[in-house]
Amino acid sequence: MITPIEIQNKVFKSGGLGYDKKDVDNFMNEILDNYEELYRDRMEMRDRISVLNEGIQYYKSIEKTLQKALVLAEKTAEETKANARKNAQVIEQEAVSKATIILDDAKRELEAVRKQTVELVRQYDMYKARFKSLMASQNELLDSQSFSIKLEDLSMFDAVSDTVEVPVRVYEEQNTKSELVNPLEDSEDDIQILNLDE
Repeated sequence: MITPIEIQNKVFKSGGLGYDKKDVDNFMNEILDNYEELYRDRMEMRDRISVLNEGIQYYKSIEKTLQKALVLAEKTAEETKANARKNAQVIEQEAVSKATIILDDAKRELEAVRKQTVELVRQYDMYKARFKSLMASQNELLDSQSFSIKLEDLSMFDAVSDTVEVPVRVYEEQNTKSELVNPLEDSEDDIQILNLDE
């Protein structure tokens, strides 16, 4: 293929009245062949460039789609993060409110247990005071004259044995009389009231 420098440096032989026609025609044929080759190459290059441009456009459209997908993914990720934050805040608020309710219930139960404990301590104190009072009164009763027993007081049992023997003797005498008398003929004279105090 002829280079532009070769075309520029080409010198035609002159033949009498100008350039040699045969030499110029040969050169023109050579240029024509080279030009045709260049034209074909150029057309092929255009086709290839067109195909490559279509490929570039295809890849650019894919790039745009990927960019849109990336932007959408970023937007979705941001929305997901925002929703997760909102859900976390809602869950945290629910947990705080539940904890507050549980804490309030525990405080109420604690107050009820405290009141019950105070009431039980009061009842215990009252019982203890009553028991002390009962013990004091029982001690007073034990220290009183009614529960005072002395050995000198037991001498009364000696006199009682004599008192008991007299009614027993009277009873035995009456039984012997009644054996002699007909039991159907009881009279009021036979009934005697025994006085144990005598």
